[in-house]
Amino acid sequence: MHRNQFIFTALVAALVAQPASASASTSRNLCMAAASHCTYTGPDAPVLAAEVCLSAAAGITLKGEGGCGVDARAYWLEHGEVVDPQTGEVAAYIPLDDRCSEAGMCDKAPPGGTQEMPMCCFYNSSGGEVCVNGLDCGGTLWFCYDGVSNDDGTVTCFEAEQHG
Repeated sequence: MHRNQFIFTALVAALVAQPASASASTSRNLCMAAASHCTYTGPDAPVLAAEVCLSAAAGITLKGEGGCGVDARAYWLEHGEVVDPQTGEVAAYIPLDDRCSEAGMCDKAPPGGTQEMPMCCFYNSSGGEVCVNGLDCGGTLWFCYDGVSNDDGTVTCFEAEQHG
C-alpha cells in the first residue's frame, strides 16, 4: 500500500512541478506596484523581463548577484531597457495599445505640432466618447502617436503615417 501511495505522490509532484526556467519571479511587478516610476509608451515597448531594484537614491537599476541595496526593494520588470550599462540604470515602461490600431478611431492627416501622449477615453452621460490627455479618468488607456490637446481639455488623435 505504501508503494502505491508513494508512486501516486511522485506522479502528482511531477505533474505540478514546473521547471526552474518556467517559474515566475517572486518579486512584485514594478509598474503595477509603483507606476509613477514607469513611463507610458506605445505597444512596441522593449521587453526587459528582469529583476530590478528601486531605491530613492539610485532610481531603477538591474538587480545584481548581491541583490538590492539596503535602501532598495526588488521588483520584476517586464518592459524596459538598460539606459546606462555601467550603472545598470533602467528605464521602465508600461505599453499601451495604439489608439489608431482600430479602423475609424483616429482622424486622418495630422496637423503640425502633434505630440505622443498617453490618453484616457471614457463615455460621457450622453453616450459620446471623450478622450483626455492623462491617465486618471476611469476609462480605457490608449497611446496616441500624433495627438493634439484641444482647448476644452479633450484630445484628438490623428493617424500617424509611420504607425497607422
